Amino acid sequence: MFSRHRAIEVSAARVTLALVLVAALVVTRGSDRVYTDGPLGEYHGEPHVAICVPHTDEKTTISANNGPLIHLGEVPLTITGVSAVGARGFRMIDAVLVPTNGTVNGAEFPPEPERAGPTWEERVPADGATVEPKETWWFVVDLRAEDGHAEVERFRVDYRDDAGAEYGFLTGTSYFYLPDCDDSWPEWRGER
Repeated sequence: MFSRHRAIEVSAARVTLALVLVAALVVTRGSDRVYTDGPLGEYHGEPHVAICVPHTDEKTTISANNGPLIHLGEVPLTITGVSAVGARGFRMIDAVLVPTNGTVNGAEFPPEPERAGPTWEERVPADGATVEPKETWWFVVDLRAEDGHAEVERFRVDYRDDAGAEYGFLTGTSYFYLPDCDDSWPEWRGER
């Protein structure tokens, strides 16, 4: 039979073990956190711009210029991945950074020189790119339509800073590829 003193020791040991396990869980899970309010900012709302590209001349590729990525932080960032969010009928071909305003939205990929933008030849692959503090790069994604009705809600850029903190950035632009971009095209979203 346990004495009252022994029961308190066992109870205290269980509490200590539970606290150690919780602390270990916090330490191991804490490193998995992905911040959405990082140095590249975050667009939290629904996409605020929708661009429709009509089918022309059997074109199946388009360039999606998502505007600037402005690094507001103090340490270098490394882009660790780029993905399409809510994509249907589109496949990503490429994601690049260009020093100034990138390609014309909807330009075929690869873009013709007059639609590529003045710094297209200076582009770098987005995945693996390092962005220095206070730098601005334009984020361009090239897409292939695999369906006559294609859409992508937005793009996600995953990145980490030199301290190892991980972040995610969502763009605010949606893209549609449709037979005709008449007044009813935004209503197609989500319909098949």
